[in-house]
Amino acid sequence: MKRTPEEKLLNPRPGSKVAEAKEFGIDLTLVAERLRKTPQQRIDDLQAGMRFREELNRARERGPIQLENK
Repeated sequence: MKRTPEEKLLNPRPGSKVAEAKEFGIDLTLVAERLRKTPQQRIDDLQAGMRFREELNRARERGPIQLENK
């Protein structure tokens, strides 16, 4: 029975390049999760991350938040 690409990622054969990557510390569950998504879903995720980064940059430029003393 052939293993699916996801099975190969999550349970690599000993000595394989994928097993080496796992031993090196690469989280292959994240790779598998990304590959389950459609290309459009991946683009949407990337764009959401870019919007978040832009928000962080704008907040940094505004400076620290001033809290009122009560």
